[in-house]
Amino acid sequence: MEDIIKRVQEGDEIAFKQLTQSIENDLYRVAKTRLSDDDDIKDAIQNTMIITYKNARKIKDINCFKTWMIHVLINECNKIYKKNKKNNEIFNKLIIDSGFENHEDPIQEINNKMSFDTLIEKLNYDEKIVLTLYYNSGLSYTQISKILKINVNTIKSRLTRSINKLKKYYKEVKINDSK
Repeated sequence: MEDIIKRVQEGDEIAFKQLTQSIENDLYRVAKTRLSDDDDIKDAIQNTMIITYKNARKIKDINCFKTWMIHVLINECNKIYKKNKKNNEIFNKLIIDSGFENHEDPIQEINNKMSFDTLIEKLNYDEKIVLTLYYNSGLSYTQISKILKINVNTIKSRLTRSINKLKKYYKEVKINDSK
């Protein structure tokens, strides 16, 4: 991996493509914690790719490249989220005011509740991002701390809190499922 990153820093586009393909799933999962629309997620990842390719030479510690790339992605996701937030609030108000509701098949609704992605949506952003970075991206507490620029102990407590919330949601679904 270090060899690929060195080649990226020298401007090798093929090496950059190899690098991004190797962490593409991690980037998608991280972006999904903040953004729900696939087009927005793709835009955030694409913007991240452009920024990291242009600025790859500035990274001094090659071991932090992935961490830095995820940090750039989070910033890009936050930009898109803020841009869309006002539009989403207006759209949601229109739906509520018009009286339309989403009536899913109850069995399908239970199946959706059981999926990890659906359960994680019940968490707030801070909890989702820590959970995703730790479990899906396999980053350490220290790496997550550097990305999010918060204390390691805060990372640990958010992770514990989010796991406990997921357990609670899972139990609620199981109880409702048995009725």
